[in-house]
Amino acid sequence: MTEDSGSDGSDDSGDGAVIERQSADEAFEMLSNGTRLSILKELFRADEPHTFTELREAVGMRDSGQFNYHLDKLIGRFVRVTEEGYELTTAGVRVVGAIIAGEFTKTFGGEPMPVEGTCQLCGGSLAGHFEGNHIRIACERCDRSVISLNMLPGALEPYPREEWPLVAERWTRRELEMVRAGFCPTCRGPVDRQLSADESDLVDVFEAVVTYSCQRCNMEITANAATNVVPHPAVVGFHYEHGIDIEETTLWELEWAASPTGEVVSEDPLRVEIPIELDGDWLVLVLDETATVIEKRRE
Repeated sequence: MTEDSGSDGSDDSGDGAVIERQSADEAFEMLSNGTRLSILKELFRADEPHTFTELREAVGMRDSGQFNYHLDKLIGRFVRVTEEGYELTTAGVRVVGAIIAGEFTKTFGGEPMPVEGTCQLCGGSLAGHFEGNHIRIACERCDRSVISLNMLPGALEPYPREEWPLVAERWTRRELEMVRAGFCPTCRGPVDRQLSADESDLVDVFEAVVTYSCQRCNMEITANAATNVVPHPAVVGFHYEHGIDIEETTLWELEWAASPTGEVVSEDPLRVEIPIELDGDWLVLVLDETATVIEKRRE
């Protein structure tokens, strides 16, 4: 994790923009009290800023001095003071949002459940496995994972259990959209994207994979190269021409995206072709070493 080593806790970019920084230990210390968390939750529920007295009464603390002490610890980073009163900063909203989503307080579980669709490699049935905060949709015959990732339990909680696989699929797309845009879904840090043909366990199944790596927290997401191009405009348009709404089709139903369709056509520089066939028509995409589409053609 990147932290500022300067004594003033700020970073001047040279163009007048200053980013104030705080260590993770300091942030955790600020939140290590039930009263402070109650303050954040009350402000989160509020429709408008609270005065000091309104906030103290909502939290249920009689001692004004103690309440002021805890509130003061939150001001600046998690709470801001306006002319109307106290309200949450973006960081404060995110802290309460994570608690509500069950990031720290909930897990899910239960027996594996059947998933509509089949494995594109062996034709076996798919099953959804939900344990702790981890979701895995895999083939019951060959055990290959179609989806394997961590997910906030609060995102599943509003839905009937039979809908969990589809919710998990939408969550997977959301995670991939974020890392493709260059943002880490864990810490919002910058993400590097690298195409590889020989450095992942997934290469045992797929010809090439894309690894997204956060420069700040070292989070990694690995996906087969074909999945990386699912939202590409040429791919979306090609499917639409053939009567397929790619947004309404699960990743495991896209045969070309869920099977080893990528082909390494050059090793230096690395180039991978992704051929997509629909009703006898072909769309071929070529990826460079950063998994960027550098060429597309119809055949």
